[in-house]
Amino acid sequence: MQLVINAFIAGSLAALIAGGLAFVYGILGVFNLALGQIALIGGYTTWWLYQVHSVPLPVSIICGMAFGALVSWLIFEVFINPFYKRHRFLPLVTTIALSMILDAVILMVFRERPRSILPGVKEQISGFGITISPVQIVMICTTLVFLFLLAYFLHSTSFGRKIRAVTQNDIAASSLGIRSGLMHRIIFIISGVLAAAGGIYIGIDTSLTPVLAFSLTIKAYAAIIAGGKGNIWGAILCAYLISLLEQFAIGVHWFGTFYISAGYQQTVALLVIILFLLWKPNGLFVSSSRKA
Repeated sequence: MQLVINAFIAGSLAALIAGGLAFVYGILGVFNLALGQIALIGGYTTWWLYQVHSVPLPVSIICGMAFGALVSWLIFEVFINPFYKRHRFLPLVTTIALSMILDAVILMVFRERPRSILPGVKEQISGFGITISPVQIVMICTTLVFLFLLAYFLHSTSFGRKIRAVTQNDIAASSLGIRSGLMHRIIFIISGVLAAAGGIYIGIDTSLTPVLAFSLTIKAYAAIIAGGKGNIWGAILCAYLISLLEQFAIGVHWFGTFYISAGYQQTVALLVIILFLLWKPNGLFVSSSRKA
């Protein structure tokens, strides 16, 4: 049972970042491979405001997500918008280059020392064979509320319907007076907010280090491959499933003789990518569409 709780904790983090990555791919057909770095930027910004300048935690969190949104918008203007209309794979190259630059900048500014937004031993609640902290309960609930609000925004507001119209047919939406360029920017900003929220989640639950970005991006990429490229809800669900597989991989006493080291946990996401690309490249929740 504890493995399931751990998977839910890790999956809530992965769902935020995978949702942002799937959101962008579903609209523009491009992968923002610097999304893991945006997550760290949001987390480190919150840590810097709260721990260094004693800004209240709620304000620090809001500023961290706002700065993640700003960085995401700048990435779109400089590294995505000039390239994706020429060829959909060009932003793959530009965001890989950007991710390496941001890795170096984050390392220079914050060093290798782990940074925790809420340092110290957290209170634990135990019962029914599980252990969880009140902070983790709050973060899980906050993530679910965040995803619920995103679903409401996309499916129950006129602005959300415009975004979905752009998703289904960019050209047709433009012919109806919907400003596709503006929608693209808003989508990138939303993905940045989701990623920054994920980075803040890490900083509160454990600690931030400059080397986390790649593993965050790979896990999100695995989730959208498994969920169906561009299917945001499929990606979110698969983020939880992959987290469950990771926890079982390192938490089960295999054949009663050995445990798999936690260092191999990240290979689960890589295996998911390989297996799905080989046997089910369209993912589990591919949406059917009519063709003329």
